[in-house]
Amino acid sequence: MTNRTKPIDHRTLVAAERREKTRAKLLRGAIHVFAQHGAEASVIELVIKQAGVSRGTFYNYFRTNEELFLEVAREVSNEIITIVDPIVQRQRDPAASLACGLVSVVRLAVNNPVLAQFVCKGGPGALSAGNLTTTVVPREIKNGMAAGLFTVPDEQLAFDLIFGPVIMAFNAVINGRASEEYARNLAQAVLQSLGVEVSRARCYARLDFDDVSIPADSLFHC
Repeated sequence: MTNRTKPIDHRTLVAAERREKTRAKLLRGAIHVFAQHGAEASVIELVIKQAGVSRGTFYNYFRTNEELFLEVAREVSNEIITIVDPIVQRQRDPAASLACGLVSVVRLAVNNPVLAQFVCKGGPGALSAGNLTTTVVPREIKNGMAAGLFTVPDEQLAFDLIFGPVIMAFNAVINGRASEEYARNLAQAVLQSLGVEVSRARCYARLDFDDVSIPADSLFHC
């Protein structure tokens, strides 16, 4: 019996591509609006204007301000992973991986101020919806603790010791204080807070990490 492949419906493909482009346009507009007005502001009309779509089109994708913010936060978190994690994965030592991630995230924010503004306006919720906080950072914490490099009592405390400084680093970006030296010192301080000895933490934080490369279609671009 011959298996027959179902023919591709090109109209369905075109419609799906159009829908994805519209969704991306809404998300890109929303991150800029939230970056200016914050998560608590009523931004739907502003996003509609920013994205250049009709009100009906908007409501085909999102129903509420809160739903929109949650989806933008999820996309921001996951896009940070897409950009930064390939660089992090080149490091074999868990402490070097974490240092690389911290330095790279600061570099990313410096090159994309809208990201820093979105996080500062949105607070912890601006980063907590996607895989960055649920998968990637916990992975690095587990690896560091398993290797005996991180000696904090539990993983949740380690998580807090990482994300508190990261959120403040976004504020430093907005205020023009986030130099390369700042990013390196941040990485060193976080590693020390996790239990890494001072001289080793300094060495990890000053490794030669690859530069951050931003895709042309990044959510963070205008």
